[in-house]
Amino acid sequence: MKAELILEETLEKPWWNRPLLGNKTLMDYISSQFVKLDIPQDILYHYNSALDKLENMTVTVKALLNDKFTEKDFLTYARIQSYLDKYNQHKQHYFVIGKEFFKTLLDNLDTLIKLTEIEAEYNSPVFLAFYEYSLDLIKQKCDKLIFQEKLRKSIPSFTLKLTEEKEQKIIKLYMKYLFMISEIDNLAKFFSLLKTNQLEYWDLFKKIKNLLEQNRINKVQDLKSFVLLVKNDDSLFRDIATKVIKIKKDETEDELIIARILQYVALNYKYEVLYSQFQLFLSYLSKWEKTYYYILHLKNKYPSNKYNYPPNFRVKLTGFDVYKSYYDYLDSTYSNKNNE
Repeated sequence: MKAELILEETLEKPWWNRPLLGNKTLMDYISSQFVKLDIPQDILYHYNSALDKLENMTVTVKALLNDKFTEKDFLTYARIQSYLDKYNQHKQHYFVIGKEFFKTLLDNLDTLIKLTEIEAEYNSPVFLAFYEYSLDLIKQKCDKLIFQEKLRKSIPSFTLKLTEEKEQKIIKLYMKYLFMISEIDNLAKFFSLLKTNQLEYWDLFKKIKNLLEQNRINKVQDLKSFVLLVKNDDSLFRDIATKVIKIKKDETEDELIIARILQYVALNYKYEVLYSQFQLFLSYLSKWEKTYYYILHLKNKYPSNKYNYPPNFRVKLTGFDVYKSYYDYLDSTYSNKNNE
């Protein structure tokens, strides 16, 4: 009887106000499509915390932003260096070997030239024997302290054979220069490679050093000056490329490869210190990015067409202008980098 009364009461209602699904009427269904829900309080708390964090990090990121980061030369270097940092950490790219070789050599060029000047002027059998002994000792690749001790202990056996005091002083001076190059990482190894492979192209190294010093104040982005240098001494550069930098022989036909290595060395001289500041800037920008995508995740989870947005859900996220200029340089796990 009760069921019959409910049915009768239901049938008396207009069709649009009768239950459509369960006890939910058509009007209830339609109105539910237009009524927005409130975002849960715990989500608002997490969102506001992330927003405050993003604003604080934006202040830090902008404080670390250097005007020189916008220079074309610097950005060229940053792209090369970031590529090498990301993809060649466990293997030696010839750009890395080339930079290490040329920088180590050029930074100590005066000492190496003094060694070769002594060799050219003093070539008696005793001196020649000492040069050979020293070179063999370098090739043994011993620890620098062991190398220096062995050299120091050997010197009396050579000075005793020299009658002139000047010659005795010169051979000790030569030993002093060897001590100096043994203190620099890989310099003794490179000195040995040059002598063993007959690559003592000191005039060429002076030209390279002069060009690189000029480019410390000039624009390095243009390859033209480096290409001209390589073309003028093509065969010498190919010898260095194959015997020291270990570029494949067929690749040395491409003058641009060697020219680009020299350009990279020039850029490294110019921007190595600044790049360490850039890395610090990127480390904070990466943290900013992580928070930024967390905020986007919350917004996507609670879209504006279904939820009431409080004012802070509609604010423009600070720091995006900086992020969009430099996100390509980040070693980031975020693959979906869309504009805000």
